[in-house]
Amino acid sequence: MKRGHYSNSYIKHNGKYLFDGREAVRPIIDKSPGTRVPRRRNRGNHFSGKYPNLAFQQKNELRMLAKLKHNIDPEVQDLLPEAVELAKLQRASRLQSALNEPIKKNYGSGLIDLSNSGYGSKAYSSPTAHKLFPNKFKANNRGPSKPKKGPYEI
Repeated sequence: MKRGHYSNSYIKHNGKYLFDGREAVRPIIDKSPGTRVPRRRNRGNHFSGKYPNLAFQQKNELRMLAKLKHNIDPEVQDLLPEAVELAKLQRASRLQSALNEPIKKNYGSGLIDLSNSGYGSKAYSSPTAHKLFPNKFKANNRGPSKPKKGPYEI
């Protein structure tokens, strides 16, 4: 059995395996008092945490606000609404200035040759330009001028 690894645990008698009744003496595997590793807590991840719903997030924010109120002087607490209004005004002005700037659009890599005379004219990109300027266009890839004969034609 198992390439002779457990030859001390059994005897083969008349084609039968007779195992030893007692098990090998092994140490009791259990948690020893010094090996318990505490779970790492995710503390301080309030702003970028994944909350299961909005109520948990708002409750956490209320707790943070209450902690700030107890740790801050009353003078600073009185100045807090003014600071919030000032921050809102600065944000609005920053957004307004961003709206006034022209938006740069990337229309590709610039591989189009704009030096072509007539590029951008009405006749250049018109779907009916072949009717307006018939001499400018030549029929291409319209098939053979002479139709092929079928298998039953002579």
